[in-house]
Amino acid sequence: MTKRAFNVKDLLNKKFEILPFTGNWEASIGQPCKQFSMMITGPSGSGKTEFAIQLSKYLTNFGKVAYNSIEQGFSHTLQMAMQRNHMEHVADKFLILDKEQLPQLSKRLRKQRAADFIVIDSIQYLNANKKEYFQFKQEFYPKKGIIYISHIEGKEAKGALAKDIWYDVDIQVPVEGFVATPKKRLNGGGKPFIVNAERAAIYHGELETI
Repeated sequence: MTKRAFNVKDLLNKKFEILPFTGNWEASIGQPCKQFSMMITGPSGSGKTEFAIQLSKYLTNFGKVAYNSIEQGFSHTLQMAMQRNHMEHVADKFLILDKEQLPQLSKRLRKQRAADFIVIDSIQYLNANKKEYFQFKQEFYPKKGIIYISHIEGKEAKGALAKDIWYDVDIQVPVEGFVATPKKRLNGGGKPFIVNAERAAIYHGELETI
């Protein structure tokens, strides 16, 4: 069956739900559509998971968040990260998933009152190929906001699947030395986001130079 073609008025008249980010989040990410896609990248220990948790906490202002911890699982290190960011304050809107692969995650997201935003941490521990990724995307985006986390190799996302997703997402967020720098398809924003001021200052020197 041939898909319908749209004219310019169809697009211009379509209503999108825009997230009214404020403060540092607006300065950094702008005001994205609720059904955005994002990839956060960085070397081990750079603050990318910390940034993802802080963003997840902020997103609970706009819906439910499911954090799929594929790499760390239901672990002590994840527990400490949650404690540092006081995630108990948003416990009613924040769910932790323990190493769910795409079939199990998809089944969960099909349920009524499922999460509005999903974090997948990290791509390197996801047992999926490019075809399975696009099948997942076709079903859940743009119904959900989806955030992927990836390690890097050199300066690029590590692995073929991670590279494909990196170029496909709406928003790219490289993180280095506890500073996140969102770019690509931003509705405003673009200012670096300080994930941890003390550790960023140690890594970069004076924060005024960032």
